[in-house]
Amino acid sequence: MDSTLPGLARQPAALLDDRSRPDFRDAFGSLAGHSTEIATAVTRVRLSTMNLTESELVRVESFRVLVAEMNAIHLTAEARGLQNDPKRAPRVEFLQRMLESGRLEVRAAPLAGWSPDFTVFANVTGPLAVLAGFHWFERPYPNRGPALASLHFAQAARIAARRHAELWDGAHDIGPAVWNILSKAHTRRLVGTAERG
Repeated sequence: MDSTLPGLARQPAALLDDRSRPDFRDAFGSLAGHSTEIATAVTRVRLSTMNLTESELVRVESFRVLVAEMNAIHLTAEARGLQNDPKRAPRVEFLQRMLESGRLEVRAAPLAGWSPDFTVFANVTGPLAVLAGFHWFERPYPNRGPALASLHFAQAARIAARRHAELWDGAHDIGPAVWNILSKAHTRRLVGTAERG
């Protein structure tokens, strides 16, 4: 059986699921480690599950996060919860530093609509790869059914990068609001620590 579709060239791709090794988290971290730019479009962000490390993002000069939904109450609760966990508190502080440096930008596009979530990884030569599908970082995967994502390379990444840029241009900046939430959570932890000390 011929598996080609008219007008589409065959390209290598990989399907990742919650049982894959490497899994989504591994693939995202590895691609981030080879990138200078990351452009993400996700429905919502959960701080408690995002566990990228500083070493994975050391080369990244620009990390653009586009969200469809940002709930300040939920984000505040998550930031406070992370700050109360000594092992996870550095995540919040790292994100805050990235926002302050301009390496991390966050915009909201509640009316744009896209499906599925996707992330484009690029370096000085241009887009390298795109991860498309459900974006999850926690292990083990918390639901019963499968979580699927696909990894595509240069040509697909260029298409996804153009679409992300279009969405980005129409979105509004919420980085200062996110920074403010993270900053208040950090300050609250410092005050609580001082009162206990």
